[in-house]
Amino acid sequence: MLLPDRGPLRERLCLGLTIVLAAALGLVELLGALGWLTGPVALVGCLAFAAAVTRRAGLIAAAADLAALARAAVAAVRGPGALAAVAGVVAFTLASLAALSLESWGWDALAYHLPPVHDALQTGRVREVPTHVTYASAYPQAVERVFTLWRLLLADETLVDLAQLPFAVAGVIGLATLARRTGVRPGRAAGLALAWWAVPVVMLQLAHAYVDVAHAALAILAVVFVTGAIDRGRLIGAALALGLLLGSKPSAPLPFALLAATLWIRSGPRRAGALAAIAAALVIGGGSYLRGWVLHGNPVWPVALQAGPFALPGPVTAEMFFAVNTPPGFAALDWWTRLVASWVSLPGPGGYGYDMRLGLHGPLHLLLPLAIVSLAFETARRARGPVALLLVVSLATPAAFWPRFTLAVPGALLVALAAGSEGWSARARAIVDASIGALALAGVVLAAPGFTPDGPPIWRLVGATRLERAEAATSVGQARAWLEARGRIGEGECFAYDESVEVPGLLWRPDGRGRVAYVPPEVVDGPALAAWLGSERVRVIAVGRRGPQAAWLRARPDRFTPLFSCRTASCEVFAVRGSIAR
Repeated sequence: MLLPDRGPLRERLCLGLTIVLAAALGLVELLGALGWLTGPVALVGCLAFAAAVTRRAGLIAAAADLAALARAAVAAVRGPGALAAVAGVVAFTLASLAALSLESWGWDALAYHLPPVHDALQTGRVREVPTHVTYASAYPQAVERVFTLWRLLLADETLVDLAQLPFAVAGVIGLATLARRTGVRPGRAAGLALAWWAVPVVMLQLAHAYVDVAHAALAILAVVFVTGAIDRGRLIGAALALGLLLGSKPSAPLPFALLAATLWIRSGPRRAGALAAIAAALVIGGGSYLRGWVLHGNPVWPVALQAGPFALPGPVTAEMFFAVNTPPGFAALDWWTRLVASWVSLPGPGGYGYDMRLGLHGPLHLLLPLAIVSLAFETARRARGPVALLLVVSLATPAAFWPRFTLAVPGALLVALAAGSEGWSARARAIVDASIGALALAGVVLAAPGFTPDGPPIWRLVGATRLERAEAATSVGQARAWLEARGRIGEGECFAYDESVEVPGLLWRPDGRGRVAYVPPEVVDGPALAAWLGSERVRVIAVGRRGPQAAWLRARPDRFTPLFSCRTASCEVFAVRGSIAR
């Protein structure tokens, strides 16, 4: 309905997926504002949305669309791009197996991506999460809102780490769309686009509730709409994709500005529509930036930034990101040198990881020189603008050396290779496609151990116990101790914590039973702490082991049992005996 003459299937898929992702964000915000965030209500909301947008003609056309998709899938696995398609499918399968078999263990996911999701399920509302982890409330959370709907529609936490899957699918379809616009054959475009999933950091990120795959996929979708024909449907797609992109990461404002400027320049007589799309995008994704500006004088607070004479205050410096897990002296390098140093580095002793600080995006990066050369061919003429734009917006961050921050770069490389080689001889195309497939499979093999860096290969954990699966992947250690502590929480009871706990996501039970609460800073010890423990029905509490709360708890061994001291943080965990309302 939104595209002239319905548009090509690939364009409708991009627009439809973008609308679905934006609708997920809107549904969670609406239900959260009403206090109705429950699984049954979310399911009703999804069905109501589907009924509202479905038309009889669309259902009839869906049969033809499914047949076209099936033909493209067959062409992808039978054509010269088959090896690349297989690599992508294998990568997706391994990521799904990891999400199914492992406990949530990504550090940032446990610290600030999943706590807003857990809190929404616990309270039925979208609110500022009561916690000391600043990022859990200050960062934009458009992607986390989609995660929330994903989790609401699951029976438990088993597959919560696969929440980036809808974005990953959208990213592949967006890359295939960009390739098809240049004349690349459908099966070949689909097969080479699937190789994006086989990029090591993309594959490893797919099994974690992070937001980097989502951010890259939204950048790809935004480029699709911004560089396509300017009409009503694509302006709507641009508004939604740009808004979701802006709301995905605190590093998104510069890419957003570049994409919005491109849309404005290309809109011609539709400048009013482009302006409306940009304004709508600001409304969709700009809330956290406005709040940071009003409360702290810095739209990307808590990160302090210096841009020429302009200084934005904040307790965290950007240089911190350049120093964490990087060689000595790396932070002192300029931007270009950091980027080059990262791209010529190989993964460290631990190999590829979901949170790599330095290193290539995988073996596919060896084809970067060929991709640059291929853009000189006439068949790549229509790809040059989108590829260049995707590269620029992907690298428009001070931390571009960080592989997971620039996951759209290998996608741009794949589009350039597909478009540039499309006019070559069949033998030359086959060599290019086979090279892409072989390097993609090599990346999967090299990266697969990254799912379980502390344990056996992921495929050996299918029949393992829950403790064995947790010990195989945890990045915070003490898997048995945390499992046992969470297991003490009964229905309606609470796991409490203070600022000594670095990753609050460890405290929620996977089955959703019980609650988690942050100890208010003013509650220190004595009657105030006793009263708070009773009112919150606290069964287990984690507090700083050198603080007054821990001392007060230790002084009452008849009521509080020390369970363990945290290895990676300064906390100590206590169990509450019997009734605590005394």
